[in-house]
Amino acid sequence: MLDKNAPIGVMDAGLGGYTVVKELQQLLPQEDIIFYGDGKNQPYGNRSEEEILHLTRQCLDFLKAKGVKIVAVACNTISTLIDRYQPEYDFRIFSIVKAGSDDAIGMNLEQVGILSTMFTAKSGCYDRLIHQKRPDMAVYPQGCPMLARIIEDGGFDQERINEELKKTLGCLAAAHPDLDALILGCTHFPMIRENIQRLYPQFTRFINPAATQARQMTEYLKENGGINPNGGGTFRVYTTSNCKFYADMTRHVGLKDPVSVELVPAPQPLNR
Repeated sequence: MLDKNAPIGVMDAGLGGYTVVKELQQLLPQEDIIFYGDGKNQPYGNRSEEEILHLTRQCLDFLKAKGVKIVAVACNTISTLIDRYQPEYDFRIFSIVKAGSDDAIGMNLEQVGILSTMFTAKSGCYDRLIHQKRPDMAVYPQGCPMLARIIEDGGFDQERINEELKKTLGCLAAAHPDLDALILGCTHFPMIRENIQRLYPQFTRFINPAATQARQMTEYLKENGGINPNGGGTFRVYTTSNCKFYADMTRHVGLKDPVSVELVPAPQPLNR
């Protein structure tokens, strides 16, 4: 039985998960939310599977210690491995990759591009989930090795962002000039949607999985008696990197003012 008074946890390898928090705050304004962003070890998408799992378990252990009732894994890279760590925890964990795949299936597309980290692209996770229900849909993944890191560095350096998009998304756009639908397969990427639209106006349909992930979590809480009707809607941020940047970005994204933004020890890397 869910403790309806417990907070909702949101975790990400960085601050991209703020896009999920925004959707949750709109759907469930009374719910208390704890956000954990491992900015120090970001991006996870350039690491090995074992390294990702090692860091992820430490992030989830942190949220478990905070007594969360459910967790949104807002990181696409981490979500690709959800079957490896979900059995280790007694709270439900929600994958943003599944949310994005469900969106693409629901839109009845003939083809879709996916802009993501390198690990997500190489994993084929979107391809597998989409093809379970839509084997005829063409899926074109495109990995970006540095884009999330550039966004996480702050300042929104337009030149660096556009250069990275040209190196990566530019290849996808050139190879498939009739492709118009794009999954933003990293929660950092909705923050640069305008850059994408300016550089590649062929993309007219964008899928931001954050909204569907928040909706799926809301439905789960309702079905399992987990809605907190009397909560204060508090928002607490824990980060392993720059507290000022994380605080400033809450306003940039349009979130409620956090009760606190606290620096916490970063997950330790895998010993070899």
